[in-house]
Amino acid sequence: MKQNLNIHPDLKWLAKIKPKTNSWLQMVILNFVFRLSIIFYRPPKNVKKRYFQIPGQKTTIILLSKKKQTPHKKALLFFHGGGFQNVGTMVHLKMMTAFLNDERQTAIYVKYRLAPKYPFPYALEQGYAAYLWLLENADRLDIDPNQIAVAGDSAGGHLAIGLTMLVRDRLQRQMEKLLLIYPVIDDRQETASMKEFTDTPMWNAQLNHHMWSLYLPDRNHEMIRYARFLDADLTGFPETYIETAEYDCLRDEGLLFGERLKQTGIPVVINETKQTVHGYDAAFYSPFVKEIIQKRSAFLKGENNEKDQR
Repeated sequence: MKQNLNIHPDLKWLAKIKPKTNSWLQMVILNFVFRLSIIFYRPPKNVKKRYFQIPGQKTTIILLSKKKQTPHKKALLFFHGGGFQNVGTMVHLKMMTAFLNDERQTAIYVKYRLAPKYPFPYALEQGYAAYLWLLENADRLDIDPNQIAVAGDSAGGHLAIGLTMLVRDRLQRQMEKLLLIYPVIDDRQETASMKEFTDTPMWNAQLNHHMWSLYLPDRNHEMIRYARFLDADLTGFPETYIETAEYDCLRDEGLLFGERLKQTGIPVVINETKQTVHGYDAAFYSPFVKEIIQKRSAFLKGENNEKDQR
């Protein structure tokens, strides 16, 4: 059934994008194009872009920071979306660059392994390796190890939550903050929005079901608690920002996760955006989207209050 979506005028062109599951060859071509967009991304003149490799890991780190910064910088470890199957794009680096309006902020992009070749928990363990690498190289990078936040959009938000739990359980450490942009939360996919938005632009329930079948083929995995968050133990979580899109199958699970955090006593900022579809960051030039991005930056800088922004 065709849905009448009241999408914001700045995002109307996104309504024409209705991706389908791709063949292996189509996915290879798509990821090749996306990789090129990362390679050829040129940040603003006052931002430097550096590449690092984690020894013993097939993991690439891209570090973005201001050329002139104060010492002992804060770090934001960022995980890109893409249904666990696609590499990140220049849109993700633009998202990260927007966080650098805080002169003490450094943003770190993690290039993780993709499903279906590398199902859960490969990407999560690579994220954990990236976190350990940051701790070990904090002095060299001039990063304060006690001021590392973690963020992610869509599937990247799922990895950000999983990493927060791993760091708590394995290291007894806490992330400084957690920032989630229209995040993937739970493999059971039982919410009202998941049932409603089966054919929406950019992302929908059909694609979401396919994503989980590739990323988590073993629903009885011994580490399943790091992939299923609506009934997880959330004690020890940091202050969290959750952003959802109105016409997104993932909307309700993001909101439910926020409520779970509140019940646990964790400070939460919920930005329930309206007239939006999943992946609206693709319209990064839009004044409407820029206003949303400013709220993320305000959260990282400690300028948000704890009330929902609905």
